[in-house]
Amino acid sequence: MSAESPVRPTRRAARKTIVVDESDDELSLIKEENDEEFTPAPKRSPRKSTRRQTTASANTSPRKSGRQRTAKTGDGIEPSQIFDPEETMPPSEPASPSKASSPSKRKSTVPRKSRKSLAAPPVPDLPTPDPSASPEAEHMHPTPLKDVTSQALNKNPQPQMSPDILKPPNQADVVMERPMDIVIRAKAQGLPVVEEPTGPKSRMVIRQLVMTNFKSYAGRQVVGPFHPSFSAVVGPNGSGKSNVIDSMLFVFGFRASKMRQGKISSLIHNSAQYQDLDFCEVAVYFQEVVDLPGGKHEVVPDSQLVVSRKAFKNNSSNYYLNGRTTNFTTVTTLLKDKGIDLDHKRFLILQGEVESIAQMKPKAANEHDDGLLEYLEDIIGTSKYKTPIEEAAVELESLNEVCVEKQGRVQHVEKEKNSLEDKKNKALAFIRDENELAEKQSALYQIYMAECEDNTKVTEEAIQQIQGQLSAELEKHAGSEDAIKELEKAYNKAVKQYERIEKQAQELTKELAKYDKENVKFEEKRKFITGKQKKAEKTATSSRLAASEAQSLVEKHSDDIQRKTSEVAELEKEMRIEEQKLAVIREDLQGKTQVFSDQIAVKQKSLEPWSEKINQKQSAIAVAQSELDILRDKATSGQKAIDQANAKIENIAAEKAHKLEEIEQRKHEKARLEKDVRKIQDALQKLASSEPEVRSQISSARQKADEARSSLASSQNQGNVLKGLLRLRESGRIDGFHGRLGNLGTIDEKFDVAISTACPSLENMVVDNVEVGQQCIEYLRKNNLGRANFILLDKLAQRDLSPIQTPENVPRLFDLIKPKDDRFRPAFYSVMQNTLVAQDLQQANRIAYGAKRWRVVTLDGQLIDVSGTMSGGGTRVARGAMSSKLTSDTTKEQVQKLEAERDQLERQFDAFQTRQRELEASLQEKQDEIPRLETAIQKINLEVDTCTRNLADAEKRVQDLMAELAGPSADDSQIQGLENQITLLNKELEKLHSETASLEAEIQALQDKIMEVGGLQLRSQKARVDGLKERIDMLNDDISNAEVAKTKNEKLKIKNEKAKADAEKDLESLSKDLERLEEDTEKHKSGAADLRGQAEKAEEEQTSMKEELGDLKKDLDSQMTELNSTRALEIEMKNKLEENQKVLADNHKKSRYWAEKLSKLTLHDIADLEGTSQSQDEEQPQQPKDEEMHDAPPEADPDAMDVDEGNPSEEQSPTPAHPVRSQLQTFTRDELLDKNKDHLVASIAALEEKVSNASSIDLSVIAEYRRRCDEVASRTSDLKSAIKARDGAKSRLTELRNLRLTQFMTGFTTISSHLKSMYQLITLGGNAELELVDSLDPFSEGILFSVMPPKKSWKNIGNLSGGEKTLSSLALVFALHVYRPTPLYVMDEIDAALDFRNVSIVAGYIKERTKNAQFIVISLRNNMFELAERLVGIYKVNHMTKSVTVENRDYLATGRQAIAPRAIAPGQPGQIR
Repeated sequence: MSAESPVRPTRRAARKTIVVDESDDELSLIKEENDEEFTPAPKRSPRKSTRRQTTASANTSPRKSGRQRTAKTGDGIEPSQIFDPEETMPPSEPASPSKASSPSKRKSTVPRKSRKSLAAPPVPDLPTPDPSASPEAEHMHPTPLKDVTSQALNKNPQPQMSPDILKPPNQADVVMERPMDIVIRAKAQGLPVVEEPTGPKSRMVIRQLVMTNFKSYAGRQVVGPFHPSFSAVVGPNGSGKSNVIDSMLFVFGFRASKMRQGKISSLIHNSAQYQDLDFCEVAVYFQEVVDLPGGKHEVVPDSQLVVSRKAFKNNSSNYYLNGRTTNFTTVTTLLKDKGIDLDHKRFLILQGEVESIAQMKPKAANEHDDGLLEYLEDIIGTSKYKTPIEEAAVELESLNEVCVEKQGRVQHVEKEKNSLEDKKNKALAFIRDENELAEKQSALYQIYMAECEDNTKVTEEAIQQIQGQLSAELEKHAGSEDAIKELEKAYNKAVKQYERIEKQAQELTKELAKYDKENVKFEEKRKFITGKQKKAEKTATSSRLAASEAQSLVEKHSDDIQRKTSEVAELEKEMRIEEQKLAVIREDLQGKTQVFSDQIAVKQKSLEPWSEKINQKQSAIAVAQSELDILRDKATSGQKAIDQANAKIENIAAEKAHKLEEIEQRKHEKARLEKDVRKIQDALQKLASSEPEVRSQISSARQKADEARSSLASSQNQGNVLKGLLRLRESGRIDGFHGRLGNLGTIDEKFDVAISTACPSLENMVVDNVEVGQQCIEYLRKNNLGRANFILLDKLAQRDLSPIQTPENVPRLFDLIKPKDDRFRPAFYSVMQNTLVAQDLQQANRIAYGAKRWRVVTLDGQLIDVSGTMSGGGTRVARGAMSSKLTSDTTKEQVQKLEAERDQLERQFDAFQTRQRELEASLQEKQDEIPRLETAIQKINLEVDTCTRNLADAEKRVQDLMAELAGPSADDSQIQGLENQITLLNKELEKLHSETASLEAEIQALQDKIMEVGGLQLRSQKARVDGLKERIDMLNDDISNAEVAKTKNEKLKIKNEKAKADAEKDLESLSKDLERLEEDTEKHKSGAADLRGQAEKAEEEQTSMKEELGDLKKDLDSQMTELNSTRALEIEMKNKLEENQKVLADNHKKSRYWAEKLSKLTLHDIADLEGTSQSQDEEQPQQPKDEEMHDAPPEADPDAMDVDEGNPSEEQSPTPAHPVRSQLQTFTRDELLDKNKDHLVASIAALEEKVSNASSIDLSVIAEYRRRCDEVASRTSDLKSAIKARDGAKSRLTELRNLRLTQFMTGFTTISSHLKSMYQLITLGGNAELELVDSLDPFSEGILFSVMPPKKSWKNIGNLSGGEKTLSSLALVFALHVYRPTPLYVMDEIDAALDFRNVSIVAGYIKERTKNAQFIVISLRNNMFELAERLVGIYKVNHMTKSVTVENRDYLATGRQAIAPRAIAPGQPGQIR
């Protein structure tokens, strides 16, 4: 076991190092020491107490270690001057087998069994008797002792056997093992891994000491030989026992002050017989022994070592090793290599210092001090990480500053580069614009030429097909009129059936409304109860908080009273001291002031009764005033409650009146609505009877006129694809083609930009089915007309197309479209989905990014997709995708004729239909409003009832408060009484003051005279005493006020607790009322369930019948449309034939014109400039092409068919932003179809304007910009390298901190576990542990040593008795020995503070449990030295110390007589019997 003396050298002393003049290599040997490998013990289970539990934590910043200095050889060199705390030298000896004993054995409290002798193998001429099996030493007869002083001192004993000697393990072999590996290995095994010796190992012991003229030892004196395990040094006080330890300190290099002398020369012996000696010398004889089974020992051959030191009168000293002169460094290095811990002096425990080991501070207060944390870190070996961690932190900070500097340079060069961006971009943009203008003009001219060619082919084919198409249409629609009449009859019959079902549904709805009214009543009642619950909860909460606050104030005032009372006591104590000083001053002046003092004493004697009366009156006034304030506050609070209740009554009454007035208004409004409903129903009945006749006339005329106008308006903008397909349909070769989707519906001109931007798919073609679509595709491919997308009506999914609820009630784009026919509504929905229309971008942002994502388009063409992407804006917006009127194929003359017929009929029908719609809308609105009014009236009635109840409650509350306030109150009389009492007391106080005023004035005059005689000293002392009195009076006043406030808050607490209990009682009652209401509500809901089911069934029948009516109406309209188309077909075909002839001639002329313009275009060669620009652009992240993304429909349409690769628009097939070519490109037919002609025209116009307006373009900026880019790349590379170096330094710092923490916590856990076991063992049941002050960071606050002595509670080490402190320190010493053994221990009266029982326990432990180390114990307690294997007696004759060594042997007392001991002089053989 190991321990360190609490009087260790401080870190300040450690810095003042004095090292002999050895080479740097020799000095480095001192530092080349590694920690011994160890295995942590298992974690102890937490004890069940309220004490805090600590855990391992992160490491903290280490403190700087001390520096070393050099000095010349020959100076007084001490270990405390050269040893650095970092230079821990672990012993090389592994733990002995005794350390692996089970915990249960350590905790055993049974009596010790008889022990066998553990003496070393005896020399041949001193045979050792057989070991005794006698009982414990304290129960034996006097122990026989054998004198071994006369044995040869430096002779090598002959071993009986030659076992294999195991060398100590090399520390370098294990130092590289990571601590985390050790911890993980120990945890995986689940048990403490104790190093078991594989065989006997040697250890260093002291055989004897030879002292020459050292302190009290005159001449040459031999002390020893010492036993390899346990030796005791005994002798009377003053005989020189402690000089044995001083001799070892002298050899080990300690300074003279550590040996109780002022200088080295004082260590030379000086007595009457030996005076004026020239030197003193001490030689320590070491040898290595091997522990053998049975407690025996064997000396290792050739292991003897003699270390000596000689001091001279001139305060110099020399070191010797085996007789040869050496130096201090060599000696200390050798002893460290042998395992003697000179760094921490754990081998040495001086007299009276044992109990201070465990009383060290948790952590050193500064870097020059030592604490328990630093003590354990040095032993565990983690202190060696402090300096590397500090250096790594400094390195990290330095590298971080480098990174900041390099980042600033990068930003600087980037700023310079960015300053050239505008000039560079202008130069490149100008040249790029010119080339782009030429490329777009080339593409546009080629498109025009291709369109002319396509139009020529289609026109020639159309002329041949028109006649056949006309014949086929006439034959196809034969007999359509008869079918239309049958459909009209079926439609009228279905209308009557629908009206009957609708009436039945309305009756059920009215019945259901009655149940809803009842439900409203229940809801209002629930709301009323819930409101009262909240009010009661609020009252309970406020009362609880007020009671808690009052309790807090009571505690605060109690604390103030206690604190100020203690302050008064301190001040009174101080005042007594000052009064004594004042009395001394007055005593000095007694001769001069005696006359005045006597007069003052007489007058003060007469004043004392009056002063006592004044104090009593003032105290009574303060108490009465406090009670009066409390009663006044109570009276004021009652009046406030009445005022609040009256205000509440006024509010409730006003609310009730307002509700009654509102009921009357709703009743009048309901009566008016019922009257209006009857009138509107009569008018609608008359209009319905005349509707069929008017509708049949207007339907045909309107359809023809609308189709003709729409066809004429859109014919000018049709593309080649649409024109070709329309000609195909007109020729009669295809049936089921309806045309372009945008031409099949209309929308208000206000939304033209919005729908053109949000729905590019309006260019898709609409067909009935897949077969028609395939015919169209084959026709387009055959004639090379281009591409098109097709929507198949029969494949569209059935969706709910009814209006939806939208944010802020903005319109849905789909709902704004008026389709040509209802069967086209699914087609429009498939390409638009739920796209909404917003007024501006601000509203669009609110809607699009709300709780639910929407696709939103603004009126000015800005689009926000569901994904969050935004597009649109710019100088040009999309228009014309859908017109406000339908289109059809006809001539201008036909349109005028049909519109004249339509206008005449529409003037009649519009008025009729407008009137009917207005009446229907008004009827529906009023019918819907009547049930809402009835429900509102019922709800207001319930609110009136609630107001009535609340009003009654409030009035009752006012009455109660007024009765309480108006009735005879004991408080009023008490207030009056207190006021009278205070008035009377004040008068009496004034009277007392007036009666004592003259006496006080006389006393003051006499005191002034004394002050004049006493001078400044008396005045100042008198002022000091008076000041203390004033402070005491002020504190007494504060204490009185605090007591009054405490009483007041105690009363408030009781009051609030009662209010809380009342509120909780009300809450319980309201909860029961709410439960009953819930039961009634459930019964009501079950009664309404059947009626609701019937109503839902009727609504389903109504919906089904409405859908059937819609289908019949759709079929009827379709038949009418087809019939009207057939009648106009012949005229249309003739007009189209003439038109096609004109188109054919016009296309030939246009084709020649565009070919001539195309031949005049050229490109500028700027490939090198474009390459530079693109290389810079590649450094930026690629942005998504929003135009491509946003042109797609909001939802992929599974029913759309693609021809070739996509829509012929530029957005869907974008070209590179900056193509690099030197010649204009000739496009193929497919490439031309991918381009959008309108976009090209707009781009050309913009580019022409841009190029013409460009000025002051500097092209020389390109070279400067390229140079700046290279500089930015270079600076950025430097920055990355610096960041990499900084990150590496940060990783190293983190690794060092983690390594220090892991290794420390592993050793700390092991030491704490051993400490607990050791303390339990030596105290027979106590407990002790080391705790981290800060469980999150063991290095921040340090370590606490807590102890729980047997049958006591946990205590801090500073609160223990002397014996308990000694036992705690010894437990720590033994625990450290288990963790890191030291082969040698010298202890000076460690048992001085222990009783006989604990001395026996400690001595027994040293004897039985520490056989792997040599213990030399100085003791005067027989319980200790009787257990030693060998005794060294010290005695003094004529001021000269001598010694005798005897062996301590056990023997059986039976049959033997006690033999009196016989003293043997040193150097003479013999025994003491």
